[in-house]
Parts: sequence; C-alpha cells; structure tokens
Amino acid sequence: MTRSKMPTSTQQREVELARRLNDLHEMLYRRGGVRPVNAAIEEISKLLLLLMWLHDSPESEVPGFGKLNSILNPSSLHDRGDTEPVRAAFRQVITLPDYAGRLPDGGTQPVWPSDEPLRISRSDVIAEAIDILRPLFIRDTSSPLDPLGTAFDVFLRGRYDHSGGLGTYLTPNVVTNALALLAIELAGPLLEDDARQGPVFGDPCCGTGRFLVAVLEALREQAFREGRTQDIHRFTWFRDHGIFGADQSSSAVAKARLNLLLYGARHPNIFQVDDSIVDPHLDKLSGTLRLILTNPPFGEGKYDSLDGIARTSMLFPGLRVRSRIDPALAFIARCIELLEEGGILGIILPDGLIDGTALRRALKAEEQVTPREISIEANISLPTATFALSGTVARTSAVILRRGRPRSARVYVARSEHVGYLKQAGGAVVDPSGSDLELIAQTGVDAFSTLVSSNESASVVLSDAPLAAYINRSDLGTLDPSRLDQSALRARSELREYGAVELGALITPTKQRRTSLNPGEPFVSVLHVDELGAVSWHDAESYRPSTPGQLALSGELIVSLLNPRKLRASVIPNDYPRVQCSAEFGVFQAKCDPYAVLALLYDPRVQTQLAPLGRGTSSSRRRIEASDVMELLVPDLEESVLDELGAKVRFHMNQLRIARAGILAAYRRDIDITDDPQSQPTQLEFQ
Repeated sequence: MTRSKMPTSTQQREVELARRLNDLHEMLYRRGGVRPVNAAIEEISKLLLLLMWLHDSPESEVPGFGKLNSILNPSSLHDRGDTEPVRAAFRQVITLPDYAGRLPDGGTQPVWPSDEPLRISRSDVIAEAIDILRPLFIRDTSSPLDPLGTAFDVFLRGRYDHSGGLGTYLTPNVVTNALALLAIELAGPLLEDDARQGPVFGDPCCGTGRFLVAVLEALREQAFREGRTQDIHRFTWFRDHGIFGADQSSSAVAKARLNLLLYGARHPNIFQVDDSIVDPHLDKLSGTLRLILTNPPFGEGKYDSLDGIARTSMLFPGLRVRSRIDPALAFIARCIELLEEGGILGIILPDGLIDGTALRRALKAEEQVTPREISIEANISLPTATFALSGTVARTSAVILRRGRPRSARVYVARSEHVGYLKQAGGAVVDPSGSDLELIAQTGVDAFSTLVSSNESASVVLSDAPLAAYINRSDLGTLDPSRLDQSALRARSELREYGAVELGALITPTKQRRTSLNPGEPFVSVLHVDELGAVSWHDAESYRPSTPGQLALSGELIVSLLNPRKLRASVIPNDYPRVQCSAEFGVFQAKCDPYAVLALLYDPRVQTQLAPLGRGTSSSRRRIEASDVMELLVPDLEESVLDELGAKVRFHMNQLRIARAGILAAYRRDIDITDDPQSQPTQLEFQ
C-alpha cells in the first residue's frame, strides 16, 4: 500500500486560506489599530458573524443605517469612510436569538456580551477584510474549512495566552478529520433515534471547536451519502442537540460557538467552565457519552487542583500523593469518567506521556484497581510539523482509548510522516509529499471493519509507507508508534508463531546498588563490551572513572540501556565475585543459566525488537528502560535446551577470556631469542 504524493484540494484550500488570513493579519497590525494577537482574532470572529448574518439575511434592516447588504458592501465602505454603520450592525447581530449559544441550564447566551464593541477603527480595513473573508461563505460542500482555527494557526505562532494559564495549540483539520473517522468507526452508530435527552459526543476542552466540526462533517457525509431521509433528520438532531463543548477560555467558547454557527448549528451547546476536570455541569454527563475527542493542555506539574488530582488518582493511583500533575492525565481520567461503558476517547498526547509509567500501568489489566478499566484501541504517531504553525515541535500522537475491556485482540498503530503542509519562513506551504493521514485513517477503518471480528490475532503490517499495523496486544512492547518499525513487528510475529515468551519470565531487574570502588575491583563501561557480549576484562581492571558506578555480582546479567541499536550485554563471570559497571547498564538476575539469556538477547530477532526503542532526540543517546528489556519476546525454549545453550556460551566466553589473557601475557613479557642463529625454527622463550 502506498501513499498518494499529491496534496488534496482541502489541504490546498487550507494553505490558501492561511495565506489570505496572513495578509489580513498584516493589514490589521499595520493599518487597523488592532495589534495584540488575541484582539486580532476577536475582530475577525466578529466580522465572520456579521458575514454569516449577511449570508442568511442580506435584506435585514439596521435601524438608522439601512440594509445590511449595503452596510457591508466593500465599495460603500471604502467610499463612506465611516465605521459606525458596521458597529451598529454588530451590536444588533449579537442580540439576535438565532445566533445565541445554549447553556447547561437550558438558557441561551449571545456569542459576545451585548456591550462588546467592534474595535477595528478604519472602514477601508473592514472593507478589505470582508473581501478576504467573504469567499469562505461560498461553501464547497465536500469539506468545510475552519476559518477561526486557521486564524489561530496564522496569528498565534504559539503566543496565545490561554485564560487559564495554559498554552493553546490547535489541532490541524487533517488530524481532527483522521481521528474522527477512526473514532467513529470504533464508537459505533452515533445517529440513533433513541430519544436521548442529552449529548452523545463532546469535547471538554474544545478550543475553537475543531473536533466538533470534524465529527459533524464525517457524520454529515455518511448521512447524505446514504441518502436516507431518516438519517438526514437524525444528523440534524445530532448537530443541534447531540454534542457539547466546554473550555476555560471565554474567547475560545465564543469562537467555538461561531464555528458551529458557521457550520449550520443553531444554539450550539458550548459553554465556559472554570475547570473541566471538576465542573458540576460536566458531572451530570458522567457515564453517558459514547464519544469524546479532545486535545488537552499538557505539561508536567501544570495542574494543581487538589480536587482534580484526587479524581485523577482514581484512574492513576500513583498520582494520589502529588500536589501538581500533568493536566493531560487529569483530562484522560475525566474523559474516561464521562464515557459510557464501551465509549471511545480520542485524545492528542505528547509521546513522553503516552509511553510514561502512569498510562502504561493504567492500561495493564493486572494493575487496574478501579472499575474504570481502559484499553487502548489505536495510536497514530504525528510528525513534528503537525503543530509547528502554533509554535511547538513537540512529538505527539493521536491515541484512541476505550472505557472497558478491548473488543479486539489487536491494536491499530501507525506512524504519520506528512500532514500536508510544512512551516517555512513563519508560514504554511503545501508539503509536496501530501498527507498520509487520510490513508492511515482509511486503512484503520478497513482494519476495524474487516479484522476486528476475525479469530486471527497475529500482528499484521497493513502498510509500509506510511507504517500502519494491526498489532497483537501481547506484541505491543511500547505504546509509542515512533518506536516501532516493520522489522520489529515481523520479528515478534515470527517468534510468537513458533513459540515465544517475554524475557521478563527469565530475568528480574535489580535495584541500582551504589558503592565505592575497591582497589583491584573491575569497572565495566559500555566501551569494554564488544558486539558479541565479551568484556575486555584487562581494561576493566585498570579503569578508574571519577564517577562512581553500580554494583553487579557474579552470575548477573548487565545490559546497556543506552543506544539500543547497538546491543551491549554480558554476564559477570564467577571469577569476579563483584564488579562495578556504569549507571547506563541495567543489572538483572536470571532465573536460568544467565549465559542462555545472553544468547537469547543476541538472537537477531530479539536485537531487531530493541533497535527502534529508546527515548531521546539523538540516535546515539537514546535510552531504554529495564521494562523495555523485560518485554522483549524471546524463543520459548525447554529447560534442557536452555541449559545446553548456556553451557555452550559459557564455555566459549571462558575460552575467549583465556585467549585474551594469553595474548596479553605474551605482549607484556620479555622475549629471549637463542644465540644459535641456525636454530630452526627460531626459539622464543618466555622469562
């Protein structure tokens, strides 16, 4: 399966929209008297609301100033030189009930307060802005754009200050659309006529509402493609009553409401909260939602609500004693609580959190101690370009979790390399390689629909470029797709086919034991271990580093946790009761012959699993953990075979040590040559 190299029309339209909005930004900055970034976006939002009113009711009257289509005519604005008619039109539109948002108590609220003014000071700037924005209302029904979200992308460059103190990085449309398709397939039917009184789907930190629009668009296409009147009616109900959005930022709430209004919703159920994690209005939705899609704020130690941390610790018990946590973990726990049994959560998370201890433990069934069991269904690694327009190059992934037990023995994992655009000179340009997320999404949907009910559980590589695989859960050694590759997946699949066991069944890690270096005691660094696992003991005996090491005893296995592409592991022989080794080693005790374990580690199929693992930006400094070593699949051999293998490796290792010692002795001793030059051959006598 190959990826299309051509950018889609939607990507081209988004880049063109970004270019136009960038021009508008420059104009507002230089001539419009609107310099703060947030203020510029607010003013564009207000103009969009006016243009929506113009699109819906061009003949509307603005008392004292005439018809709306005349007031917002760019030529008239240029000639008139007066902004008061436009300001009056804005004061009127925000009072119209058709453009109000719905509140949790059933009331309504205008997009902006009634005293909110239009702040652009020059009529010629308003005229040019209308010329730039008006084409947005000539809708291509195949795929709507998100003008407010794109305005954020263009203007923010990472500088937007969320009212709650957390940075805002909007999820690009190409990501929201792909995640929506995958999540909807896993969530099951959302357009049901079941007389539900509340939402089915939502986003508790909705920003400008991109995920809400993405799900609506996916369901709209589905309903209209089928062409059944009943489905179209159900879609209309879902759009107006079946979704909700919440956010800390009143500005974000206004923009999300406007975005849904632009999409055709009336009285969108979008509201402001002080904290989505503990908000009582959201508490009423606990256990009711079928689908949540969200991109929460993240950052270690940025969330400090004691009530919120207490709630979060119900899913992540290890956080109970913490006073500050990553808000993304709090949102995971909150979203799982809001979902009904079997409900789906699609969430954008930083890679460090995805493969972190808290989430890994929560996903392990044997460690789950609360009724909120969760399972992973899919994970899509995103390239650093994904959020570059918003000012960050953090590596992130789109993760899909289910509340409850998994429905399939496999997990869909993919790695995106292209999202359709690149950041150049501070702006967006079309990526000539296009986007691979559409293919990744469709590949996943096909896998879910055709393979989920299959009795087969073997890992399947569905695509090489981009990497997309349906992986047996027991083969999923890491939750981070950026650490997977085809060779590793195939190696695990091959081993499992012929019988495999996790290495953790044969070894256990020891706690790091720090100690001072005794005279004559060897110190083993990674540089002393060769590619076969043999140690240059004569170098280790003379090595005296300035930094203390850790203790390893005879019979224990040492494995380098640095740069997994070059395995360096060995066994401490019986000749050395204790040695020190550098801190980058993991030290393990074997439950069988340690030399047999060493042989299993150096099996090419096991080394292949290690190669893509590791955390860190530099390939030579990437680190793994002891748990990564424990989760490696190795051949499942009978005890007698392990004993024979261990004896063989032990013998040859000893022979190698003896040979090394003999060579060293030869190099270090004086040599006498006999006086008889006719002697044949020359006699060498060691003194």
